[in-house]
Amino acid sequence: MANSATYTGITPDLYNQLRDKLGAAGIELAGNSGRVSKQGVTADYAYEEASQTLQINNVQVSFPASMMFSPDKIIQKINEAVRGAGGQVA
Repeated sequence: MANSATYTGITPDLYNQLRDKLGAAGIELAGNSGRVSKQGVTADYAYEEASQTLQINNVQVSFPASMMFSPDKIIQKINEAVRGAGGQVA
């Protein structure tokens, strides 16, 4: 079960696009690093502008989100958003 992922090729513009896309899905990324927690989904994230990498770590899913999602499914959704915006899954 995957509960972390690293993304490369994440320019500042791309990171802002991802923040918008993930925000529309209820996952708010405030700043370049932190922890998100929304409706039973929690994760740590860290964006490094110099290396153009984004790391998502410690994805956990509890009730009520666990009724529909697993950590794998959350990572898959983030992977789709990153690829759709032009980034790469490392």
